[in-house]
Amino acid sequence: MLTVHLIVNVYNGEKYLAETLESLVQQDYPQVLIHCIDNHSTDKTAEIISEFKSKHANIISWLPPSHMPLVDARLFALSEITKAHEMPFYFGFCDADDLSTPDWASKLMAFADLNYDILTCNGYTFDENKKHTPVDSCLSQWRPSSFGCPVLLRSVLFSSENLKDGIALLDNNFPIAYDTEFWLRRGNDLSFLHISDRLFYKRIHSDSMAQTNFFPILLERWNMLKKHNLSLSRFLYGLFRQLLNMVFASK
Repeated sequence: MLTVHLIVNVYNGEKYLAETLESLVQQDYPQVLIHCIDNHSTDKTAEIISEFKSKHANIISWLPPSHMPLVDARLFALSEITKAHEMPFYFGFCDADDLSTPDWASKLMAFADLNYDILTCNGYTFDENKKHTPVDSCLSQWRPSSFGCPVLLRSVLFSSENLKDGIALLDNNFPIAYDTEFWLRRGNDLSFLHISDRLFYKRIHSDSMAQTNFFPILLERWNMLKKHNLSLSRFLYGLFRQLLNMVFASK
C-alpha cells in the first residue's frame, strides 16, 4: 500500500488551522502522513501544530530555514519528503484553511494501482456565510488560458513519478498563481483519473491570497501569456470576465 503525504503549508494560520488538521487526521486511508510546514508564523500556529502532533503519530512538522513565498515553501516540503521517504508515493497540497471529507484520500487511492500521474475529484468552495458552491475539478474540457485553472491543487493527489524528471514541480517565478502556470506547463502531458465525488471544501475569505493580490496576480498572468505563447484575445476575455465577477460579487 502506497503512502499518501499531505502537505499543509501555513503562515499565521491560527484561525482555521485546527479545523483543517482535524479533517486530515480523520482520513480513513491507513497510510497517511501529514506534513505541517510552519513558515515562521508569529501567532499560535506552532502551538496548534505541537498540540496535534502530541496526539497523532502521523503528523510531522517542518520549519524552513527562513520565511519564504508559499510556492517555495511547498517546494521545500517536497524536497524534505523525497529525502526522508522512499518512492513511489502519492502527495497532495492542503491549504491551512480548507477541509476534506474523511474518505478523500481513500477514494482517490482506490485507483492508485492504475498508475495515473494525478488523481482528482470534485468538491465545494464555501464562503464566510457558509454558502457552498459546487466545483468540478477536471482537465478533460480545459482550454489553456492564463485565467483558467481547471483543477484546484486542493483536489489532487500527485504520483511521485512527477518528481523524477529533475524539473521542479512548481515554478517559483510565479509565487502566487503557480497553480495556473503548472497546468499551462504540464496539463497536456499528464495522465489523470477524475472521479465525480465531492471530497473537499475550499474556503474563500477576505484574507485569502486571491482576494488580496489582484494586481500581482494579474502581472503573473500576463507573464504566463508571454511564456506559453497564449492568445492575447483570450487573455483580455479572461480579464473582462474576472472584472465582471468582481463587480457582481461586490453587490
